[in-house]
Amino acid sequence: MNESAHLSQIVILLCAAVLIVATCRLIRLSPIVGYLAAGVAIGPYGLKLITDVEGTSDIAEFGVIFLLFIIGLELSIERLRSMRKHVFGFGSAQMLITSGIFTSLFVGIGGLAPAAIIIGGGLALSSTAIVLQVINEQNERASQVGRLSLAILILQDLAVVPLLVLVSLLGDPTQSVIITFFEATLKAGVALSVIFVAGYLLLRPLFRFIASLDNTELFSATTLLVVLGVAKLTILAGLSPALGALIAGLLVAETEFRPQVEADVLPFKGILLGLFFMTVGMSLNIETLYIHFFSICALSILLMLSKAMIIMALCRLFGFSLSTAVHTGLLLAQGSEFAFILFSLATAKGILPPQVSQVMLVVVTVSMALTPLLAFIGKKLAFTLEKYAISRPEAMIEETLDLSQHVIISGFGRVGHTVARLLEIENINYVAIDIDSFQTARERKRGIPVYYGDTTRVHVLKALGIARARAVIVTHNDTRTALQTISTIRELNRDIPIIARAKNLEQVQKLEAAGANLAVAEMFEVSLQLGGALLKAVGVKESEVSRITDIFRAEDYAMTRASETEVVAS
Repeated sequence: MNESAHLSQIVILLCAAVLIVATCRLIRLSPIVGYLAAGVAIGPYGLKLITDVEGTSDIAEFGVIFLLFIIGLELSIERLRSMRKHVFGFGSAQMLITSGIFTSLFVGIGGLAPAAIIIGGGLALSSTAIVLQVINEQNERASQVGRLSLAILILQDLAVVPLLVLVSLLGDPTQSVIITFFEATLKAGVALSVIFVAGYLLLRPLFRFIASLDNTELFSATTLLVVLGVAKLTILAGLSPALGALIAGLLVAETEFRPQVEADVLPFKGILLGLFFMTVGMSLNIETLYIHFFSICALSILLMLSKAMIIMALCRLFGFSLSTAVHTGLLLAQGSEFAFILFSLATAKGILPPQVSQVMLVVVTVSMALTPLLAFIGKKLAFTLEKYAISRPEAMIEETLDLSQHVIISGFGRVGHTVARLLEIENINYVAIDIDSFQTARERKRGIPVYYGDTTRVHVLKALGIARARAVIVTHNDTRTALQTISTIRELNRDIPIIARAKNLEQVQKLEAAGANLAVAEMFEVSLQLGGALLKAVGVKESEVSRITDIFRAEDYAMTRASETEVVAS
């Protein structure tokens, strides 16, 4: 293909994306639906403006790679360790049960065992790209549904590796399954160990050196080199490039350069993921959909209903609330982008007949296209189910049982809301609680993990997981409530750090005497900020302003604490 043809394709893709996605925005539809519709419209089964789907899909796969890298950045090894129960427990159970049921169904209707195994494994996967996009759009990242969905998707992404190995084994009957699988596992283990060790030793010095050169373009190029370089290494080791990207993200997340790296990668992820969704739409064979319309509809409903029911049942088995079970089940009911890779490879190996593969691909595409609608329905049903239960301690226990090392925000007004946004930016799990039922209901509707309750009560704090929390911030405007909350927290957990909001320096004494590790005087801090802004406005250097305000802050807080000590001594 010549350069003019490549340029024409790019122009067509961008025009379709801008026109259709913008229209979806105007009518309040998910951009994912817009990208899929754009792909159908311009693809070989639509207006035939682009016929080389493989050429664009090769580029679009980079979107999945960058998506997995972003997931790794947001996780970190410490956070993954805290999620291990649900990643390897819940996620493994979902994969094994779902793939087992689908495999049995296809064998039962007369399918060959090798084809049924690949179909079962492929359909057990959910779309990481679409689900995470929907979670971000619905502001569900900090919610229990967002955390649980992420845990399941991580395990599914890891499961792609053995599934790809399995396709190779089933495609070559002369190979010994046990020996080949053992060799592949050993090779994968060695490769991943080398990548982890090399990344741990080299990444921080590399980024530190590049950052010292003070060249933003070079830093961005280094980021791309790390992402694609690790992905290439995993390909050479016979593993999924997406898995390599996830590992690269986990390693970079352990360094102080994570925020800058994430900022560099986000534009590539957004553009390439959009292209990926468009290529999914291009692969939707309208003729196949027309010929096998009723079969595809039945299979699509069977796929989504079965996966939703399995996930709901597992949620209840693992102790999650009914609202979380319904929302998570409908959110993860679709097929996966990795199914395209699995089914295409299985067809090339002669395991899947081409016609069966095409039908399965259309079924997966239809289920992916319906995800935003199912997620919307799931969120509405979840809100209805939990509407009258959010004040029960049992409901709090169910929705916080997967949390550890989280932050508790006591009081979710203006200050608490700002603190929550800061925690979200740093991907730190939190739960919030407030006595205002209307505020609580409004924020929960937006996907914020906030509960109605009184933090001066022991059973409420226990329900929020105070024993497993890493810190508490008390933002109540009412000083008496704040003092009682701090005293109750100290009865339950003597070592947990408590940060408290105070109106003035006098209240700092009271709150810290009650057990707060640090109290911040709101009026005093505002005065310092205003004074600092004035000094900057009249020409004082920023470094000098910081020095002066730091001196005032240290002296005034020190005088406050000294007077408190004198009062106690007397």
